[in-house]
Amino acid sequence: MSVHPGLEKLLAAELSELDVDCEIEEGGVLIAATQRALARVHVGSRIAGRVLVRVGEFRAINLEELAARVKQLPWRALGESGQPVEVEASCQNSRMRFRELVAEKTRLAVIDGLRGPRLSVMPPSKTPLGVHVRLVDDVATISVDASGERLHMRGWREATAKAPLRENLAAAVLRSAGWRPGMPLVDPMCGAGTFPIEAARQAAGLSPRLGWSYPCARWSDRNPAAWAEAERAIGTAVPTPILAADRDPGAVRATTGNAQRAKVGDKVKILTSPLEELDPPSAKGLLIANLPYGQRVADGADLDGMYARWGHVLRERWTGWRCAFLAADPRKLGRLDRRIEIVLRFENGGTPVVVGVLPEA
Repeated sequence: MSVHPGLEKLLAAELSELDVDCEIEEGGVLIAATQRALARVHVGSRIAGRVLVRVGEFRAINLEELAARVKQLPWRALGESGQPVEVEASCQNSRMRFRELVAEKTRLAVIDGLRGPRLSVMPPSKTPLGVHVRLVDDVATISVDASGERLHMRGWREATAKAPLRENLAAAVLRSAGWRPGMPLVDPMCGAGTFPIEAARQAAGLSPRLGWSYPCARWSDRNPAAWAEAERAIGTAVPTPILAADRDPGAVRATTGNAQRAKVGDKVKILTSPLEELDPPSAKGLLIANLPYGQRVADGADLDGMYARWGHVLRERWTGWRCAFLAADPRKLGRLDRRIEIVLRFENGGTPVVVGVLPEA
């Protein structure tokens, strides 16, 4: 199961809460690919990026040997005759060096493996069967994509604002900041509303994704009871005050539309307001913000001055609140408050970023 590098421990902690055992590795975690585990990951994980299930591993030194071994794998349990096949390939220190040739040979072998009478009179799925072949030192690892669409996608974000943040990264930042349903949340620079909407769906006891269909739910060992159980395991709704604000009316419109599509339009209060004019809605809670990086947002602006001004506002008006900030330059967080502690590092859109947390004053 893949995840952004740097988020492996957060994903492992989330899976533990979902009652899924895992082993951490660089760039992801390993799980036993039972239908119960796959159901719980796909229905409940807010941080995972994609789930690949290993179906075979063997030594191969040429394309013919690769194709023969691939064809023997249990493809009929994973796909349908006539279903399109898409293959991604990588090659490292192997006699087969050309990814395009490896991918095409594998694709044709999988199609051969899927051939045969269909068990259903219905037309085959038009959704491609995603296959991944990884060659390292002449050893081929063949995996199938259990997720289909990447899991960071939610199905509700049509409107975007400047410097968008992937939804699963927002979920990871919320977790790293210590937020849980029931804790009041304020995002004073909401952009497209990713932080407040992620929090609102979690607080409402809703799955991260809207009406998603996953390839692994259609495999021959499918277990509808496991998927129904996973839905019940998400949790119950917890009343949670959530406020989204932005000085940009376009961002407010984007957040409003996205919240409605996410089925939480009545659970997020949305205001047009700068941080300087925003009042805390309660005595305690979490203030969270994706701060300008100085690249696509606020180019040429005096970021040091902006950060210092915001820090003054926090000290004057937000005492008692825990604060968490996503920023590209950890040194600038000191302009907000020197007590800020870096709790997480990863990349957002190719830019190294950090999450800094200021405990309750």
